[in-house]
Amino acid sequence: MEADTKSQLVELLRETIYDLTGNYYPDERMRILEYKLERLLKELNLHDKPPKAIIDYFLRDETKRKMLIDLMTVPETRFFREREQLETLFGSLLKDKLSLDIASVGCSTGQEPYTLAMMMRKRGITGRVVGMDINEEVLKKAREGIYKKDEIKDIPPEYRDMVEVKGEKLEIKREIKNMVSFRQANLIKPADFIPLKDRFDVVFCRNVLIYFDAKSKRIALTNLRSILKKEGILVISATEILGKEYFDLFEPIKVGKFFFYKKV
Repeated sequence: MEADTKSQLVELLRETIYDLTGNYYPDERMRILEYKLERLLKELNLHDKPPKAIIDYFLRDETKRKMLIDLMTVPETRFFREREQLETLFGSLLKDKLSLDIASVGCSTGQEPYTLAMMMRKRGITGRVVGMDINEEVLKKAREGIYKKDEIKDIPPEYRDMVEVKGEKLEIKREIKNMVSFRQANLIKPADFIPLKDRFDVVFCRNVLIYFDAKSKRIALTNLRSILKKEGILVISATEILGKEYFDLFEPIKVGKFFFYKKV
């Protein structure tokens, strides 16, 4: 593919991803995506097609749109990620809770929802965890609850009785899997969140909104707010901050060195 044609395809792809997901891809992220796209186009025998024909192919139906979405999402997660933040939340704002409904949005392959279920069970908290992601392929892996054996290093010793090592695999035990379910959701589609209105005590959305521009971030935050109960808590990564422009949606609460966000 010639340089001019490739450049045109990259720009069309950037626009298409933004329209579909709200994710804005700067040049450095696009370069990572280009390699994956080239391989996919060769597999589909589309590498000699003009840019608009390539994009039109992916927009033709829901299955092909999912193919494009799966291409651009990068699973980045692990068990007990930012554990100090989790311990602070459960030890302060959630310490008197006997039952919780929690959502993990952008859950990828499921380590975060299962982590939250483990922490609830350890504390005698009943309830449910719902993992959500735009990528159906990672959700399939999440539902299986089977991971590489070496991921046990991310699970603190006091929680390891909730998983089982089988050969080279790490499997989530049934009592934890029964607390967790998964569903596909697009953060900028209100229709995906309407069935869950006012359902959750806590919504996690960590290391996801960093890929959104101001417009799509507000849409996403509005959708996240809609599924929280009155005074429910939004948890973003410890390295993220919601600016004042979103204080009409969420009120910041500082606990120790961490910020959490209460539904206004």
